[in-house]
Amino acid sequence: MLPTLDYVRSTLALQNIPVHEDEIDNIHQRLIIWFSALNDIERHLGAQMDDVEPIPPVYPHDMCQ
Repeated sequence: MLPTLDYVRSTLALQNIPVHEDEIDNIHQRLIIWFSALNDIERHLGAQMDDVEPIPPVYPHDMCQ
């Protein structure tokens, strides 16, 4: 499912991120491109991605000890 303009406005408002109305369409278009790319990756690699364990998070302070 691709984000709608209402979704973008609501998400920004929910997070209290001030964005001028003139920029909403730009953000919307970029999200559509990003979501489409993620959908393509999922379509091509979804089964393979489900077969591997995710990489555990590594935090910089863990590396200093």
